[in-house]
Amino acid sequence: MLIKLSRDVLNFIHNYCTKITIFILITTLIQACLDYIFLPKQEELIFMNNFVGIGLHNVIKELSVDQQCILFRLSAANSISKILSSTFLFGNILTMLHLISTTNESNQHLNIGNIIASAMLIFPKFLLLIFCTTLFVQLGLIIAIIPGIALAIIISLTPVIVITDNLPIMDAIYLSIKISYRNFHLITPPILLWFLIKTILMSILFHHYYYWIFITKIFVNSFNNALSVIILIYLYRLYMIIKAI
Repeated sequence: MLIKLSRDVLNFIHNYCTKITIFILITTLIQACLDYIFLPKQEELIFMNNFVGIGLHNVIKELSVDQQCILFRLSAANSISKILSSTFLFGNILTMLHLISTTNESNQHLNIGNIIASAMLIFPKFLLLIFCTTLFVQLGLIIAIIPGIALAIIISLTPVIVITDNLPIMDAIYLSIKISYRNFHLITPPILLWFLIKTILMSILFHHYYYWIFITKIFVNSFNNALSVIILIYLYRLYMIIKAI
C-alpha cells in the first residue's frame, strides 16, 4: 500500500507540478512578507548568540525585560506566519485535490484563480482549524516530544476530512483520530519522516539563523512548504482509498 500511495503522489506531482510550484512560491512570498513586517530586526537578535546550546528556560532567566520582549515578538511572528501561510497553502492544495477528484470538467479550466477563489470560501473555517491543530500539537510537544508527534499523527487527516466531507472541525478531528488509529501503520511513516527531515534541516541551519535570519527563513519555509504539500497529497490519496473500501 505504501508503494502504491507513493507512486500516486509522484504521478500527481508530475501532472500538476506547475500549479503546485506556484502555490509553494506564493506561500513562501506570504511568509517572507509577514516575517519582514513582524520579525525583530537582525541586529536586535545579536544577543541570542550568547545563548546557543543553553536551554530555553535558562535563557529566559538570563534575559533582560527588553530582550524577553524581543524573544516574545520572535515567537509571535513565527506563529502568525505559520498559521496564516499554512491556512493558505493547505486550503488551496486540498481544494485543488478535491476539485480534480470531483469535477467532470476538463482540468485545463482548473486554473490558479479558480482554485484560490474556491479556497477563499473555506478560509475562515480552515484558519480556525489550523489554529486549533497547531495549538494542540505545540502543547503536546511542550509536554514531551513523543505525545506531540503522536498527536500530529492522529489528527493529520483532519484538514482532508474538512475539505472532502465538509464536517465541523471537532467532528473531523474525532473522525481523523478514529481512522488514524486503524491505519496507524500507513500514516505514521510520512509524518515521522517529515519531523525527521525538519529536525535535521533546522539543526544544520541553526548556527546561521541569527546572522542570516531573513534569508535562512525563506530557504527553510520553501523546503517546508514543499514537504507539507507532499504529505498533504499522500494523506488525501490515503483517505480516498480508505473511503472507497
